[in-house]
Amino acid sequence: MREVRAELTKIKREAGNISDRMKALKEGARKAQGKLDRMNDDRARRNERIFRQNVKLAQTFEWIDQNRKMFRRRVWGPIVCEIQTETADVSAFVEQHVPYRCLVMYVVECEEDSNLLYREVRQKRNLPINISIVPLGRLEPVRHIYSHEKMDMLKRDHGILGVLEDQFVVPDPVLQVLRNEASVHAVLVGSDKTQESIDKQGLMDMLSAPGSRGGRMQQACVFTKHMNHFYKYTNNVSRYSGKTSMRVDDISQARMLAPGVSEDQKAAAEREVEKLGREIEELAPKEEEINKRYLGLQEEGQEIQRSLTEAKTAKTNLKNSQARLANARRKLEELEEAAASDSVEEKNVIIADLKKYSGCSIGELESAAQQHTVLMKNTYTLAGIKMTEDGLTATTRRLKEKLSEKKAESSSLEVEVTRAASDLKDAKKDLADFKAQAEEIAPMTDELKAKLIELPASLEEVDAALEEAAEKVDSIHDNPEVLVQYEKRKRQLAQIRDELENLNETQSNKRIQLETIKKNWEQALVNTIEKVNTLFAEYMAELGCAGEVSLRNGGEQENNRGDDNIPFYNFPEWGIEIRVKFRQESKLQVLSARVQSGGERSVSTIMYLMALQGLMVCPFRCVDEINQGLDERNERLVFKRIVLNSTKPPNGSSAPHQHSGQYFLITPKLLPNLTDIENEDVTVLCILNGPYNFKHFSDWDVDKFLGLRKHALRDTCHAGNQLSPNEEEEEENERTSRGGGTPQRKKRKTNS
Repeated sequence: MREVRAELTKIKREAGNISDRMKALKEGARKAQGKLDRMNDDRARRNERIFRQNVKLAQTFEWIDQNRKMFRRRVWGPIVCEIQTETADVSAFVEQHVPYRCLVMYVVECEEDSNLLYREVRQKRNLPINISIVPLGRLEPVRHIYSHEKMDMLKRDHGILGVLEDQFVVPDPVLQVLRNEASVHAVLVGSDKTQESIDKQGLMDMLSAPGSRGGRMQQACVFTKHMNHFYKYTNNVSRYSGKTSMRVDDISQARMLAPGVSEDQKAAAEREVEKLGREIEELAPKEEEINKRYLGLQEEGQEIQRSLTEAKTAKTNLKNSQARLANARRKLEELEEAAASDSVEEKNVIIADLKKYSGCSIGELESAAQQHTVLMKNTYTLAGIKMTEDGLTATTRRLKEKLSEKKAESSSLEVEVTRAASDLKDAKKDLADFKAQAEEIAPMTDELKAKLIELPASLEEVDAALEEAAEKVDSIHDNPEVLVQYEKRKRQLAQIRDELENLNETQSNKRIQLETIKKNWEQALVNTIEKVNTLFAEYMAELGCAGEVSLRNGGEQENNRGDDNIPFYNFPEWGIEIRVKFRQESKLQVLSARVQSGGERSVSTIMYLMALQGLMVCPFRCVDEINQGLDERNERLVFKRIVLNSTKPPNGSSAPHQHSGQYFLITPKLLPNLTDIENEDVTVLCILNGPYNFKHFSDWDVDKFLGLRKHALRDTCHAGNQLSPNEEEEEENERTSRGGGTPQRKKRKTNS
């Protein structure tokens, strides 16, 4: 048994050590896993860093997050918080390529949510916000600039990994905005092999080579990697010359899209979790084995303990039996000795007496036992009754004391009630007397009753009011000046009432005049806007777009003067509202920098000015670089519209004295082969910037030009093409009319 106990103690000590070690490992694993989980929650850590850098962006996000129930559909954004990247290089690529205004943009799925968001955030809270609308959050089909065959070739031969939009994960509405704003579907992501292809095989020229787009060069953008450095190669195509120019940007590490923790820290945490997990797995079998051994030894010890207890019990019973046996033997020997000395008759008498006495003793013992049992029951009952009686006595004594106190209180209350009843009776009698006296002095009328109801209800307030009234009465004294002031105020009041009547009458007349003027003005304004709208819609339709011009009625302001018949027109809120649509699947939207691009706004503004131009006549118009920022198609259509509007007579009249005015278009460059530039009323002027132009203004000599022209004509005549008298006269008149000024060109076709 001692060996079992020693082994059990040893195993118990080993099991304790293993258990402590297992607890420590599990606690360390739990902490390491928690640390790793926090590291893996990259989005929360990154959002915290982004909002810490931009406080206003954080305020906007907090308001949207708390009021999402106000919107009809889901609000996405800011976009930088919706983008999920797997590697740091992709984060750097996206942050460098996507404009910052797009990264902090919010995306909504309907125009109502856009208006609500702009009104609540921008107008009410004065927080900057960029909003983009993706109708119903649907992702539109996209046309990739590279075919599947060419993309497979780029991946196989030049190490292209894919397009930029495949390298990160975003919701569909956000992806649609990134496609529209940054063309992430057209940007390639490469590797070290891509960098080698650019340096040695001319990959950028290959990507920009003319394809299926009408034989024009294509723009190309590629991200590459070389020796842990990242670069962005961009091939831009000139709209005028059609040639490409390459730009190389060194890509720095991402700041906004950078992961919450570094990959090294995350890898170290993962290694620590794996190490602790392995140690726990290695220690678990040992713990299970030691527990099994401990339980086995414990059961064996318990079995030995039971056997030992049974042996001790048997030994004790044996000793008791041996003692009783020895005692019985001793008594038997004594009886045998006594029996040997007595006679048989005495033995019989003694035995009979013993039996008799034994029977009596047994009966008395049984009777005594029954009486003892009854006595014990009665004792128990008596003790309970005694205890109950003592408790009831104490309770009765306390209740009697409380009853005496309550009787004393009741007696005092009865005395007070009697005294109060007597006082009430006397008060009622006095009140009746006072009421009779008051009615006799001042009878109750409805007016007086109403005034009494308005008076305070408590006696203290009534006394205070009486004192105040008494002070006012005491302060009144006879003052003749008061009557004079009264008469004066009375005359002034009558005069003011007369003036008020005159002002009301004047106001009514002015209101009628205002209504008439407003009606005529509004009708003329509506007619003018309808004309502008007709022309604007026609011009936009020529561009393959749609547009309309409408009047925004400001309505009426709230009348705070109490006169509902007087309108307060909110003229500052009136204005012109231009709505445009540049895509077939979209709908008309208000022209705004938040919705349309710069080129779209330029086209809309030019067409609106062209529509206005037909309603007014002025000597000349001058615009500066109005064609800049437009694509080739829109620039040609806009130039055509400018020529048509600037060369046709106003209102369709062909009278010589009526014209649309001169139109000066100042621009550093025009597209080649503009067909409308051949119009006979179009003149191209260059400012000393051509290879054959004058180098200095002093070289401009009109007389010299005329002389050279005259000699040239004479040389032509000598060659057989003589000048007719009418032509000579026309030339002389032209020279005389110019008077040495700047030469003009009449209906002369000039190419730019």
